[in-house]
Amino acid sequence: MVFSRFFKRQSNDATTPVTPPAPAQPAPAAAPDHAALARRQAAEALLHREEVVDARNRLYGYRFSYRSLQAPGASSALLSALAAAEIGNFAQRRLAVIPITADAVLQDEYLPLAAPHSYFLFDLRAEASGFLASAAASEVFRRLHASGSRIALTGLDLEPATLPLAANADLVFLSLQDLPLQTFEQLARGLKACRAGLQLAAEAVHSWPERRMIAKWGFEYCLGDFLTTPDADEQQSRLDQSRLVLIEMLNLLRSDSDPAELGAIAKKDPGVALKLLGLANSPAAGLSSPVASLEQAILVLGRDRLYRWLSVSMFRVGQTRDRDEALLEVALVRARFLETVAAGSQARAVCDELFLVGLLSLFELLLATPLSQILERLRLPETVSEVLLHNTGPYARYLMLALAVEKGQVERATTLAGQLGLDATTLRATNQAALAWAEEALGYTTPADIPA
Repeated sequence: MVFSRFFKRQSNDATTPVTPPAPAQPAPAAAPDHAALARRQAAEALLHREEVVDARNRLYGYRFSYRSLQAPGASSALLSALAAAEIGNFAQRRLAVIPITADAVLQDEYLPLAAPHSYFLFDLRAEASGFLASAAASEVFRRLHASGSRIALTGLDLEPATLPLAANADLVFLSLQDLPLQTFEQLARGLKACRAGLQLAAEAVHSWPERRMIAKWGFEYCLGDFLTTPDADEQQSRLDQSRLVLIEMLNLLRSDSDPAELGAIAKKDPGVALKLLGLANSPAAGLSSPVASLEQAILVLGRDRLYRWLSVSMFRVGQTRDRDEALLEVALVRARFLETVAAGSQARAVCDELFLVGLLSLFELLLATPLSQILERLRLPETVSEVLLHNTGPYARYLMLALAVEKGQVERATTLAGQLGLDATTLRATNQAALAWAEEALGYTTPADIPA
């Protein structure tokens, strides 16, 4: 703060008494700026989503947490943020793991988030010892189950004081980092034996060998950064003709090429051409007569729908693997976030290129092929290639921002947003909107919709 002082020059006449100044009256207190406070709090907090991958390597849902510079992990703040983001609606469709405390349940703070696929997660290591008393725990569990929600626990062991809690749980989290491997396996087997139907989730899974080990032990879910890491046991794929055609069409669409040129590229691959015609002639298009040419099909679909279809199809054509659908969702959320976050300050061409950056940032994992070899076959803008290959150029900070938001790195995300001239208070909403857009693009309305 800058403080100003005013001085009154005294008279040179020493005989003239100097009248002391009247005491300063305090300025009336300014009315609190609630909007400014809300903006500052939003800038200092992010909803972090951690991917929950099921036994078939589908991205089945997310575990949510609250990342804030002021109150990391605060239960009430997290629940309020999740309610504002309408995660209760998300949990009508897909799995949502929501950390909570017993007090928050007893105060009914969970109600806006209660849904069939809401798993309210209690950390038994953080809960007060009174929670372990049967009467208190039973009332908390009763309320959650009565709301149609489910119960998850972490910090559970085989001790007589805590093991009975598994009888009320639907899902138990175990961390590979917390226990020796042998103890971890024994605990998993003991929990499976204590209650039929109890599901297990392994967290801190960092590699595909660990992922396969966990699968053999009967875990239903995995959490960790293994999903976006290379799998050394997988054979190298190849950039097949269908993917080349789709990427070439995406490039043309980005540069506003006419439908005839797009149709000419689509004809290079019969499979792509047939799918385009089928999409245009689907009942959703509402046409009175069928479309017979690719040029007509492209006109019927329109730029936005075609852009979405091309993006999704790149991950679904050719030789697909179990995890490709999960990679697709991560890539689409990242791409949409980058496209949208720049929309207020950049031209549409730049936003489209940022979409490509997000989408292709996981292409190396998709194809199990060095990205340098992939980009040799693609006709991409130099600004896109240099960030993907060297993390340099005008888009590098945008990609770093997307990764910081994904990892819940609040301070880094806020700093990068400032460097890019972006409003940090919009990051959380933009990120949530990107997830909703990706879900719509993929057609996910229930967990059963996620392709196996």
